Amino acid sequence: MSLPGCDSVGKIRTRWDRSQTKFDANPILKRFARWMTDRGYSDASIDDYLKAIRLYLQTSENTTHSIEDAKKYHSKMAASNLARATVNIRRAALIAFYKSQDIKLRLPYLKPNNQVPYFFDENDVLTIFNSCSNLKHYAMLNLMFHCMLRVSDLCNLEDRDVDLKNFTLRIRNGKGGKSALLPISTECAQVLRSYLQVRPPLEIDGRQYVFYTDWGQKWSRRSVEQIFQYLKERSGITKPGGVHVFGRHTPASIMVKNGCDVYSLQQLMRHSSIKTTARYLHTDIAALREKQSKFLDIY
Repeated sequence: MSLPGCDSVGKIRTRWDRSQTKFDANPILKRFARWMTDRGYSDASIDDYLKAIRLYLQTSENTTHSIEDAKKYHSKMAASNLARATVNIRRAALIAFYKSQDIKLRLPYLKPNNQVPYFFDENDVLTIFNSCSNLKHYAMLNLMFHCMLRVSDLCNLEDRDVDLKNFTLRIRNGKGGKSALLPISTECAQVLRSYLQVRPPLEIDGRQYVFYTDWGQKWSRRSVEQIFQYLKERSGITKPGGVHVFGRHTPASIMVKNGCDVYSLQQLMRHSSIKTTARYLHTDIAALREKQSKFLDIY
């Protein structure tokens, strides 16, 4: 008797590899995710930590990983070309992962390089906006740019967070669990109103998100990044930088160029330390050159 999907010798041709499934079948990761959820970790942190630990577990075929394995893995990352911020995120994920198993893991923190960040200029921003024919995508990037939102902030926005009467946007449980009330510009509010007028109402897990996909799902950071990369390529822009550079570094750099003081910028960007915001003071070389000529004239 021959069964459908069998080869010439009667063996069923089916791939049973768990890696091809869309859901995460790794019970270790499931347990870690539940541990983080029970302890109030943010959705963004859970996503980042699961991704980091998934990569870590793939480094070995062993089902158990010792403290020495984690230390060697961290040392290898530190010596690689990975950004220090990425290494530090994965470090935090490793510490939390071992803590979930009642194991205390100590790993050195890498001091981030205080480098001037990449950014797009005004023409780049306008070109990207003009290349976007999708109203929803345009509203997402417009709001992200003008309110200097992180991708996680954008994905987690609910209707109750938007007050177009008072032109304010509430961020709840942002990075580090911080909340904030941000101003919305008049131009940005007009774009958002246009989008909300045509957006069908939809609840996802009991929540009304401001933005959701055409498949009725909550936006993921990867999907937002993919949309931005598509628009960036469509615009012919070859400068380095993704959607985070567009939504955070770029508006900050433009505001500094136009004379914004660092203290106001710190509030808008929701930085805990003004040292983080101060990086953007070095982005306007032309303005610095003008001041240099004016105040360092000895002739």
